[in-house]
Amino acid sequence: MSNLSRVVTLLALAVMGMTGCMRVEIEDPENGSFLDEPTTVVSGNVFSTNPTQVPVDVADLSLEINGANVAIAEDGTFSTSIMLDPNRVFNPIETDILEISTGYVDSDRIVIIAGESIAEGDYSPEAIALQINSSGLDALQPVVSGLVDLDLPTLIPVGTIVVDNACLIDGIFGCLGRATISIVSPQPSISSFDVDFDSQQNSIHADISLRDLDLNLYLDGGSYILIPNCDLNLMADTVTLSGNYALEPDSNNPSKVDVAQLGGISTSFSGFDQTFTSGACNTFLIGDIIQAIIGDVEPTVRDALQGFLNTIDSNGNTVIAGAIEGALAGVDISGPVGEALNTELDAPFFQVQETTTGITLGSNARFETKIGTGPGECDPPAGAPDLSASYHVSQPFPSFGATAPNGMPYDIGLGISSSGFNQLLRSMVECGLLVATITEIDLFGTGTPVQLTSGVLSAFIPWVGNLGPDLPARIEIAPTIAPLITGAPGPGGELALLKLAQLSLKVFVELDDPNSEIPISVESAALMLDADVGINLGFDSVSGSLVFELTEPNPSAITVKTVENPSGMELPQVEALLPHIVGSFLPSLAGSLGSFPLPAFLGLSLEVVEVARNGEMLTIYADLE
Repeated sequence: MSNLSRVVTLLALAVMGMTGCMRVEIEDPENGSFLDEPTTVVSGNVFSTNPTQVPVDVADLSLEINGANVAIAEDGTFSTSIMLDPNRVFNPIETDILEISTGYVDSDRIVIIAGESIAEGDYSPEAIALQINSSGLDALQPVVSGLVDLDLPTLIPVGTIVVDNACLIDGIFGCLGRATISIVSPQPSISSFDVDFDSQQNSIHADISLRDLDLNLYLDGGSYILIPNCDLNLMADTVTLSGNYALEPDSNNPSKVDVAQLGGISTSFSGFDQTFTSGACNTFLIGDIIQAIIGDVEPTVRDALQGFLNTIDSNGNTVIAGAIEGALAGVDISGPVGEALNTELDAPFFQVQETTTGITLGSNARFETKIGTGPGECDPPAGAPDLSASYHVSQPFPSFGATAPNGMPYDIGLGISSSGFNQLLRSMVECGLLVATITEIDLFGTGTPVQLTSGVLSAFIPWVGNLGPDLPARIEIAPTIAPLITGAPGPGGELALLKLAQLSLKVFVELDDPNSEIPISVESAALMLDADVGINLGFDSVSGSLVFELTEPNPSAITVKTVENPSGMELPQVEALLPHIVGSFLPSLAGSLGSFPLPAFLGLSLEVVEVARNGEMLTIYADLE
């Protein structure tokens, strides 16, 4: 056995000699439980780790729960009722036992979350708001034009009848000439088209402009002598299709937008020209007479096209409504946001509201953790918990103005409710949020951190001094429950108040063993930390991401409780000191919060105008670039 091994063995024996056998454990409720009741019953037991040699002696034990004396039954069990404070949200329950004869102490601690919850897999109602202002619609128009499917040969293929047995020559004795006009080869074509959207109350107005229309028709006069069979070529510099459309969540797929045409499509031509290319209509003299009789076919073709475009298909759509619907399918926040945050976001719409300012899309939302290495999945580190629910806050759905709170115009506003954000925090905690290791802290508030060693720790955890003065030490941090926001602003006017509870801090000292490649880690204390911290969101223009910024908390907003201590002695120095120094490393945990990559909308990136509160929603106001 090496000298170091002997030291470790002797130390372990010394610690065992200092340590009592009595332990206290809360059995019900569980840590992180959600309770929407004013009180809860706390039960547990006191037991011995060596019951054969050191049985439980109830007469030699004193038990306190949240500072109040509680009786211990002869079998070591205990039970008492505790009041819960919903305004506090995180309600700690601390049990402390004292072995009177030895002075040995042991503690257990859980945190109850007072309030409503959203189970993982359930939706936070009205959790996401997406506002597309008129300027945003203008920015999206060129991209949407590329998504609208207006392939004329598909929409009006060769063989389509645009005029069916219509009267072209009307006399005093009735119709003197009827004809059927259909599309023939070469297939119809345009050089390009563009889409112009304008939002109005309860609908959007769309003008679709077709450039350089070239349409070949066959005029079949049938048995009418005055109208022979002729080929006709129609050309127009521009054809404008105008109509109004209502937007609603799709009843079959609420994550998509359903587009319904309101009223009819109006069609107008500019630079219209008609030319008979074959048949008697184009012969010398006779053709001129026939064309004079038939006259200008533009109104007839225009009316026919309008009738065709206003026809409802088997899916309940008109041609243009279906095309716009297909384009709006590209407006998706679930995929881009979910993949950016390594979580699976499902955000079905519950409303699509059109106003003169723009379009407001409202979604319910759920964030689900998917373990793996693919898009929208995460590979959590050791110490990340598996959580079943998140804190729910009922909040009104916001309205949006033409400008951000700072007075600047914007294209798109994207807001998330406290309930939705807490779902996101729960998912991020399951993926490793707040799991960190600290090897240096600013003990004296100088701005210069001190390396953690056994010598530094011995001033606060006395028995560690027996290990030697220069051994490396570390604090391993891991959440046991997810942090949350309540909807309130931070204590210093920050964007939100972030509440942390039951953050595990385990203090280790490393002993080098020459006979082992792996250092021996001795756990010298385990503590639980609660804190109220102001949180802001900043914008990193390099990465195009929102970054979390935690402000340094006031020591009065931090509580620390020792729950494991091998010496069995109280550690008031640590519990008193940590609130004053935790502010030096807690903001650095913002790095473990990661960042919020902004999603692209239809290939356009977002340039942040402001991150602010809109009502009680955390909202990003941005321009489309």
